[in-house]
Amino acid sequence: MQDTDAEDQPMPWHFELYLLMLQFLFMSNYTVVIPTAHDYMLSLGGSSWLAGLMVATGVGCGLLTLPAAPSVVRRTYKPSLYALTALSCAGNAMYALGQVFRSPWLLIAGQAAKSVMWGSSGNPLANHAIYSCAGKKVRSSSMALRGNVQFLGMGMGPLFGAVLTKISFSIGLLTLDEYTNPGWFFSLVWLAMLAWLLFVPEPPRLFEEPAMTSQPGQTVSGKSNKMPDCEILWGLLTVAVTTGTIAVWEVSAAIVTQQYFNWSVMTCCLFIGVMFLFGMAIGELVRAVAGKRNTSEADIALAGLVGLVLSSSMLYWYLPGSPPEGLVISNQVVYIVGSALVITCANASRTYSNAIAMRRATARSKACKEVACLGVGLGMSIGRSLGAFLGMGLASLPGGSNLAAGFVTGLSVLVLLPLAMPGFLKELRSAKN
Repeated sequence: MQDTDAEDQPMPWHFELYLLMLQFLFMSNYTVVIPTAHDYMLSLGGSSWLAGLMVATGVGCGLLTLPAAPSVVRRTYKPSLYALTALSCAGNAMYALGQVFRSPWLLIAGQAAKSVMWGSSGNPLANHAIYSCAGKKVRSSSMALRGNVQFLGMGMGPLFGAVLTKISFSIGLLTLDEYTNPGWFFSLVWLAMLAWLLFVPEPPRLFEEPAMTSQPGQTVSGKSNKMPDCEILWGLLTVAVTTGTIAVWEVSAAIVTQQYFNWSVMTCCLFIGVMFLFGMAIGELVRAVAGKRNTSEADIALAGLVGLVLSSSMLYWYLPGSPPEGLVISNQVVYIVGSALVITCANASRTYSNAIAMRRATARSKACKEVACLGVGLGMSIGRSLGAFLGMGLASLPGGSNLAAGFVTGLSVLVLLPLAMPGFLKELRSAKN
């Protein structure tokens, strides 16, 4: 058992910094294409649903490698990180070459290549590293920091896109414009990350628990300790649902603001980026206050879910078919405020339900921790990919703004209901780090 000082020990800074940058870049790479993905796909002969599939593939293909996560991270982290960065570089180049080959399927293939290793080397690897290389007392804060850095990346992606829309020229058959620039830009960024990884040492696993083995006179109830309990399952479900609501909002916002509000691509990029930056800033404030006041993670997750249900009501389009201009502006203001609240509440709920699931699973057994790592990765991959697919498809239908908003409300209520069960919230609060 580690002493009190060891429990405060953070992960080695060089490795944690690399993981945080990895999370930041992957999320910004995911969101940078959202404002232009729909029109890019249509320009190549695709459809709105195919555009949604393309965005969803940017995360969803990670499901292919997710089952291998325990084996990938068992002894070393760096080989899988090499594969992730190399494939991300290649996938972005494929995305940028879509106009040359005039194929919408090349865009999807590029997105798939970029994300395929994320299932085993993204969130599961980061969770494993936090619980193997950092002391107990800093784990929750580290997970919250990672979640906020992801939000920072999601916010900066559209801002990168806004800058890239201003670059337009051709070199032979290659065209650099608002559609292809994200691919060219991030292919170079991932190449730099690949080079950086050469100089990052593998971190020591000072806090990794050994697998349980039976001793003479002892029995090991492997199955009961390996499988998640109801509280862990709720945390994993909440991670999946809140990730899905974020994805629904971000892709539907790209459609709603351009088709309903007649905003330009530049304005849309700035809006989505600012919303995520706002969510990140409030998330850091919550992390600081929670650390000082020792606030229960369950209480933060509950407040986030309640706020998510309430603020999602501000995303609906309440106006008649031909409203006066003043009402249109008012509805846009309500939508902007509601979006900021939705993003903030979803971020808090996702971050601290993730911490609840991982903390309780670690307290049960090493095997249960590995199952929870897989569950978090599975929930985030399915939530983000399914949310992106449905969000873009639904938002493109007549009345799409209300369809997308209703999806956010319904998902939020789904995970809020179990907290009304007698004793369930108290049980969530009870586990220790």
